Amino acid sequence: MMSMLMASFLSAALLLLVPGILTEKSSIELVVVNSISNTPNKTYSTNVAFRGVLIGAMRRLQETTAGFNFTYTEDRNYGPFLVSVNGVAGNNTENTFWELLVQTGGNGTTIRPDVGIGCYIPEPNDRIILRFTVFVSGSHSVSGNSSNPGNLTAGNTSRLDSIELVVVNNISNTTNKTYSTDIAFRGVLIGAMRRLQTNSGFNFTYTEDPNYGPFLVSVNGVAGNNTEKTFWELLVQTGGNGTIIRPDVGE
Repeated sequence: MMSMLMASFLSAALLLLVPGILTEKSSIELVVVNSISNTPNKTYSTNVAFRGVLIGAMRRLQETTAGFNFTYTEDRNYGPFLVSVNGVAGNNTENTFWELLVQTGGNGTTIRPDVGIGCYIPEPNDRIILRFTVFVSGSHSVSGNSSNPGNLTAGNTSRLDSIELVVVNNISNTTNKTYSTDIAFRGVLIGAMRRLQTNSGFNFTYTEDPNYGPFLVSVNGVAGNNTEKTFWELLVQTGGNGTIIRPDVGE
């Protein structure tokens, strides 16, 4: 089923334009668990920016805590993939990887998010669990967590789903432009936008914010402007003709 994505150019107050919003932080707990070596768990406390992504909190923790470090790679289709934590790295031959789990509210239900460290938005008092384990086909969802998505997702990176992207300029009232493209199975939107940019009249630019990840700056040569309070908004019409929603996350 095709989903329709709309990039709308609007005049409004963007998150970045609200004074003080970026200084609001929530406390979260991060636990490193090695289920293979059975070494003692290590627990850390850190802060995440308001509606910020997990990787931002992990960067902050790495900068302020000598005992914590991590590395990741950037996959074009899936975004940041966690490679190592505290010097321990996943291994494709041994099918080991770092799994992301979240215990909501600190002591609530433990969930396995559909997204990885680059897209997951922690809630206040969440307990983030980074668990080193062995991948077993059918029992793990490694999107966003594996050191090598191509090997550990058993060919899912070769599956492409169709989506439609519509560019709407509500300020100049120019004609909408509609594009069709493909997105990798469980992949992030920015990967589909990169694919579209390579073979059509579509182009975009973005910046990388350490707390929020990719921020869309311009589409087809039209850029947001802080002085004029204009920006590009992401909307999604589910199923192509269903309800229009405003996602909590960006590209």
